[in-house]
Amino acid sequence: MSTLDKLRRHPRVEIVDDERSIGNGVIVTLRQGWTFDALQDNRVGGGDTIKDAYEAVRYAKPFAGPYTD
Repeated sequence: MSTLDKLRRHPRVEIVDDERSIGNGVIVTLRQGWTFDALQDNRVGGGDTIKDAYEAVRYAKPFAGPYTD
């Protein structure tokens, strides 16, 4: 299984958009209940590479709300 497949199957991840072919990075949307910023509902992040995005997900923090959507 590739690292991109592992990232897509990670239990914290809702969506992965691999936009490297258009000059962007790997964009990750976390499931509700997780955040990249412990002080607010920030579920969208990622990195320049799959490895960077996977590391960001590993360090995502639990989030109990309030939610912005």
